[in-house]
This record gives sequence, C-alpha cells and structure tokens, in this order.
Amino acid sequence: MKKLLALTGALISFCGIAQTTTVSYAPTTASFSNPERGFYRHTETHSDSYSSLNQTTLTNYRVNNKYTLVLRLCYLENFVNANISSSYLTAMQADFTKIRNAGLKCILRFAYSDDNDNGNPQDASKAQILAHIGQLQNMLQENADVIAVVQAGFIGAWGEWYYTDHFGMEPTATDYQNRKAVVDALLAALPTSRMVQLRTPSLKRNTYTTSAALTAAQAFSTSLPVARIGHHNDCFLASEDDYGTYNNIGSEYPYLEQETKYTPMGGETCAVNEPRSECETALLEMAKFHWSYLNVDYHPDVIDGFESNSCLDDMERRLGYRFELQSGTYPNTANIGSAMAVSFQVKNTGFAAPYNPRTAYIVLKNTTNGVVYSIPLATNVRLWQSNTTQTVTESIVLPNNMTTGAYQLYLNLPDPAAALSTRPEYSIRMANDNVWDNSTGYNSLNHTINVGTALGVGDNPIATELRIYPVPTHGELTVEYDGIEDFKATVFNSVGQVVGVRSSLNGNKMLLNTSGLSNGIYFVQLDNGSTKTVKKFIVSN
Repeated sequence: MKKLLALTGALISFCGIAQTTTVSYAPTTASFSNPERGFYRHTETHSDSYSSLNQTTLTNYRVNNKYTLVLRLCYLENFVNANISSSYLTAMQADFTKIRNAGLKCILRFAYSDDNDNGNPQDASKAQILAHIGQLQNMLQENADVIAVVQAGFIGAWGEWYYTDHFGMEPTATDYQNRKAVVDALLAALPTSRMVQLRTPSLKRNTYTTSAALTAAQAFSTSLPVARIGHHNDCFLASEDDYGTYNNIGSEYPYLEQETKYTPMGGETCAVNEPRSECETALLEMAKFHWSYLNVDYHPDVIDGFESNSCLDDMERRLGYRFELQSGTYPNTANIGSAMAVSFQVKNTGFAAPYNPRTAYIVLKNTTNGVVYSIPLATNVRLWQSNTTQTVTESIVLPNNMTTGAYQLYLNLPDPAAALSTRPEYSIRMANDNVWDNSTGYNSLNHTINVGTALGVGDNPIATELRIYPVPTHGELTVEYDGIEDFKATVFNSVGQVVGVRSSLNGNKMLLNTSGLSNGIYFVQLDNGSTKTVKKFIVSN
C-alpha cells in the first residue's frame, strides 16, 4: 500500500496535480520608491552655459527622498540655426550616465526658449528641428533604458507648443501637419517601447485629426502613432481650464480619462487657485486622469498647500501604480520539466498602471545553494489597471536543467533593459509587509515548493498503448485502451482539484463528458487498482 501511494503521489505531482497552499499577504501603508512614477525633481540646462547634473545630488534624490524621476529640460537656444554642438551632446551623454548610476530615470524635453517675451526666437524651423532630432536619435536609442518618457517639446517657449515663431499661434491645417512631422520624427527616433507626451488633449486630437480616445484593442500598439502619445499638464489646477489646457471640458475630460489608462500622464502645478488647487480636487483629478508623476518643486505654494492639508503623503504613495499582493495559491510539489500552476491576486491602489513594457517573472530560488530559475509570465503588467484587482492564473513549465530540492517562490518585475534588469532599484516593489528583498529586487511569495524528478510515462506499462482524443476536446473526451473497462477515471483541474465528469463505456473506449468543464488544462488519472497513469488534455468548448 505504501508503494502504491508513493507511485500515485509521483504521478499526480508529475502531471501538475499537487496539493496546494493559499497564502495571504498584508498590505503596507509605507511610502517607498518605485521606478517611473512618483514625485520628480526639475533639472534644466542651457546651451550657452551647460549645467551638468551632479552625481551626489542625483543619488541623494533616490536614497534620501525616494524619488526615481527627474525632468531633464535641455535648452538649445544657441542652435536655432545650427547643428547641436558635439560638446553639448557629450555633456548630455555624461548626464544620462549619471542618471543611470543613481538608479533614476528622466522625463526628457527639448526647447529653444524659456521666455516668451524677450525678443529672442521661440523655436527653430521645422527643417532645423528635424535635423536636431536626427542628431539625437542614436543618443535616444542608446539611453532609452533611463528615459521614462519624452515630452514633445521643441515647439514654442519652454517646448510647450504655444508661443511659437514657426508653427502658428492660431494653427492652420498646414501648421498641424508641420507639428505632426515633428512628433512623427521623435517617435521614429525613439525605440518603439517609449512614448511621447503632448501638452494638451486638443493638441493630440488636432495634430492627428482624431477625436476618439484610445481603445483597449489599440493600447500599446507599436505601429499606431496615437497609441504612443500621452499627455502632460503643466498648469494643473491653476484655473477652471488649467490655463488653457482644456478647450472643452465636457468632451476633453472623458477623452483624457480613457486615453490615460494606456498612456503616461503627469505634469506640474503653476499657480495657487483655491479651492480648485487644494487636496480634494487634486486627488480626484489625479485619479480620474491616471497621473503617474508630479513636479515636487513647482509651484511651491501649491505643494506646500498639499502638505499642510495632509494629502502630499497620499500623493506620494498613489502617483503611478501601487501594487498590493492579496493572496496566492501555489502547489507544494512540482517536477523538473513539468507544468506548475500558480495563481495570485494583485490590487492596484495607485492612480495609474505602468506605461512602459515590463514582464513579470516567477522566480524559484534553491534554499540550499541559492541557484535561481526565472520563468516569465504571460500577464501584461500594463493592464493591471488602477482601482482594480487582477487575478493572474498561469501554468508555467519548470526548466529541464533544474536540480531537485526546496525552492522559495518570488515574484519579480524587473526592468526589461539588459543593463538594468538585475538592479533591484529598477524592479517594482509590491506594497506589502515582509515580501521585498532589497538585495535582489524580488518580492517573496512566502511559499516554498519541493521540486522533484517525475516518474516518466515510459515507466508505465499502459502509457504507450493508451490513446486519448480529441485534444483539445469540445464536449466529449475518448480514452481508448484494451481493458479500459477495468479502470476508474478521475479528472483533476490544473490546480489539483477533482472535478466531476460522467463516463460511459463503448467497447475498448471510455467516453468522458467534458461539456460542463470550463476551458482550460485538465488531467485524467486512470487507476485499475495496481496500475495508474495520468494524461493531460485541454478543454475548448
């Protein structure tokens, strides 16, 4: 009997039918840094006197203040009618290196003027801007790992697309075509993984001649330009229409609310405008428009008001994404080279979802020798939307090169860039107590699994003669084997639970009625008292 039970356990474990454990996770209210979100610090430089970033200052932003973003505004006033100088480009590259060393990323913008009333040019011609973008292309590609997002810039004072010499203060159709040429060139210069932001909703709608917001089907398309264009608001709360950010609140609010589910949104305040610029409206609109970042430097009086009215800490926690593990169900045993089902729930209490690509991994770490195996999940982290709970249920296959032993399970959401993927400061931390491993950037799932070697089907005398079909099955599964009448069939789902299935015999065939099963992976165990075998099948009704 002990031998039979051991055989049964090995077969069940081999096919993914294993006992499971459900783990609950405690959320935390603590504030902590996470990549590509939160408060940012403003930095800028000018072409007549380049102001290089300071490595110590950048490092302290992250270590002491939990900031992970800086805005880098690069003024090109000396190059309105010339190429960008090699010394300027060299200094820019040095700054990107410092940003990377500090564990930060930047919001990047280029402009030609920081004053709309000084008599100097507000911007360059379209031809000159396109030439500058061509000069910058290699640098943008090579440093995309530390560029969170690029604001369209280039046009108008401060790169905000209004006070302009070349693109129409009251833009015509031709002006919008010229503006579109600039954005298209910028999108082409960037890797398809990076997005561009425009200053107002109407600018995107008019430049790309569309009033329709992005749909879920269009989201994150790398071939559709509008799917790579987000929004920024640099006079948030300053007036009823945010100093001209909105032309028609009735149509632009719902448009922006939908758009920012799938594109980056952020900006800064620019004037006190009570009561609109107080906490209640700020939090409401940050949630509605899925804000990922906010300038903590400007406007200082508005920021001070947030702090004195006790919502600054809430903003710090909720800007961008904030993922809380709620529960997870994991097998207690699994086998090398075999499928293993994992299921966990994540609640996003932040204002937004991640806007750049990121893959989630289940990590298995050997508790004896520390060897790590990392297996990607199919779930799209950018669809873990704000104010929702996502259930991730997947079947992963353990690598054939694993060794047997006990393994601690982790969830890892690293940066996809090779240069950053092993740096914990670029991995996403879950908002839970007792899960974060600061040395690796892994989130512990607080579960250990025993990984063994499966008893192969070749060891079972009936495995090579038994046939099951059709797979996928659409209502009825046939199990064909001479002597099938001596066997009892038990069907398990992918997490090892027995599911009720009616069976009947027809000669050397057993017919299993699968019409009541949901679509998915299942296992049928056949047992005649002395021999057992397990086969996997798929239901697709």
